[in-house]
Amino acid sequence: MDLRQPGAYVRDGVAALVTTASAAGACATVWWLGSLIAGAGSAIVTSAAVLATVVALSLSRRTFASRPEFARSAVVLPVIGLLAGVVGWLLVAVPPLGAALFVAGMSVPIWLRRFGNRRSRLAALVALPFIAVLVAPVVPAPGAPAGVTALLVVGAGVVATLWVGVAREVLLFLPHRRVPEPAAAPPPANPTAGTRRLPASTRMALQMAAALTAAFIVGWLVFPDHAMWAVLTAFLVCSGNRGRADVVHKSGLRIVGALGGTVLAAIVAALTPHASGFGGVVLIFVALCAGTWLRNYSYAFWALVVTLVLTLLQQLTGTATPAGEMGMLAERMLAIVLGAALGVAASWFILPVRSIDVLRRRLSEMLIALGAVLREGDPKAREVGVADFSAAAARVQQLAPAHRAVRLIRRRGAPALPIDCIDAASALSPALKAHLARRRAHPEQKQSERLRGALADARRSLAAPVDVDEVRLSLDDLATQLRGGSPTTDD
Repeated sequence: MDLRQPGAYVRDGVAALVTTASAAGACATVWWLGSLIAGAGSAIVTSAAVLATVVALSLSRRTFASRPEFARSAVVLPVIGLLAGVVGWLLVAVPPLGAALFVAGMSVPIWLRRFGNRRSRLAALVALPFIAVLVAPVVPAPGAPAGVTALLVVGAGVVATLWVGVAREVLLFLPHRRVPEPAAAPPPANPTAGTRRLPASTRMALQMAAALTAAFIVGWLVFPDHAMWAVLTAFLVCSGNRGRADVVHKSGLRIVGALGGTVLAAIVAALTPHASGFGGVVLIFVALCAGTWLRNYSYAFWALVVTLVLTLLQQLTGTATPAGEMGMLAERMLAIVLGAALGVAASWFILPVRSIDVLRRRLSEMLIALGAVLREGDPKAREVGVADFSAAAARVQQLAPAHRAVRLIRRRGAPALPIDCIDAASALSPALKAHLARRRAHPEQKQSERLRGALADARRSLAAPVDVDEVRLSLDDLATQLRGGSPTTDD
């Protein structure tokens, strides 16, 4: 957890409250419309309301460059939702076919990242409704027209998108609000020399396909009624793969959070054995609000809240008794551990993406952006360059938690670690601010030869095979050159 000003925590809490309110609005709207269409109390209506909630919460965490981009996504998302609804129905009606389509739907979009930002952003939208139907498949009730189910699925996506749009506009009035982590940029079409290694996006797609396939098979064999728990965990562990260390770290957080959620859910189930009606719904959204807020600081909190919410939802719908819930919680915990193990195995042993390679690429992107800022003379263009540099720096910081965990388990006096390079890179942002302030005070002065040399040295240090200590020292020197002394007039 990062050390921040108290006001920042409050702003994060307000943002979580707005986000959860939009999800609650989507849930209530779909519930009301579904009751008018299919009748109050219908299982289809409940599933559609849960689907809208999941889509709204997931969509709220995505970043969009502009209102037009969000509008385009809003048009596409209901169509993807309808396709995902069909896959969700097949997972219940024809499980092997549904599983095959689900695996394809989750892995092919990862492969599409190699074709540029636009296709990458479109592909990222696919995951939202697919995961939603995994959590809450909308299955037609016996005798109900198929068109009613399709209408509810599409309606859930439309309503969720509209409510998220309202929340986005409200959040614009929140000063200095935390922006969700930027989505991973697509890797280069061929990030390695030669043709012997596949692009990172292709390797990650194959890993995802293998992990999900194994999770379906093992889940059906070990947990025939709840295989989706293992599948969901395998997806969460493998998604956004930032290297092997990140996958292990994420799986550990998921297990720790689920364990804490299991204990808390057992306590809640014992204290509120008859949680139902409006009070149960309020309790669910209070938990979601807390989880959305605390997720900014650790994914383990979100895993804890999800486990608790699923327990409350089962009590609310009458699908589990307190006694039966205890056994179900233990089974869910085992499924999560199994799914995490399958995700880690796929990421480590099937064409692995090395953590150091991910760090090298992101540091390289950061230094390229820094060089563009230093070369730029036009103030407006420099401002755009600074924004690009800040985004690249944020992507480097995304790697910090996993590598920081590695440092905790390494003995004292060990050689330099990747986290040392990340810490050194974090000093470049304030150093750049100081440098630009001097340039504004002395616009006639030019960049020093030492600074250009330090930047070139830092970029050369990232060449393979990488020496972590050399990278750290070169980044430290670059920060020193950015901060120290007054700019000189020599070229």
